[in-house]
Amino acid sequence: MKPTSSPILVVLLIFPTLYLPSSFAQDYTQWGLPEGAKARIGKGRINDIQYSPDGTILAVAGSIGIWLYDAKTFQELALLKRGKYGVDSISFSPDSTTLVSGDPARDVILWDVAAREHKRLLQPGWANPRNRK
Repeated sequence: MKPTSSPILVVLLIFPTLYLPSSFAQDYTQWGLPEGAKARIGKGRINDIQYSPDGTILAVAGSIGIWLYDAKTFQELALLKRGKYGVDSISFSPDSTTLVSGDPARDVILWDVAAREHKRLLQPGWANPRNRK
């Protein structure tokens, strides 16, 4: 007699996983928030937070890069990341079109906020006229 318990056991183990409740897929930004909090921002260590001057974007600089959020809904818009370093500090231009970031390698990066990409890299010594060639 051939044992039939193996295929039955496999079906019994796999079938329930297909119908797991969706509660495991809850939005992680809402997990464990204190009463009255709206959302969790940033991932990793946060070093700086800035609102754009026009009030539409919240930028969060941290160990991963720069997270951009919609300032009204706090929904993620983009992650700005370049290289292996995190970001220490950020600042928006007065017209909210450019974001400037500084990283631990002392690089200064200009970001195009609308395009969500870097425009220019300024490396250490760029401000000293003697270092220009």
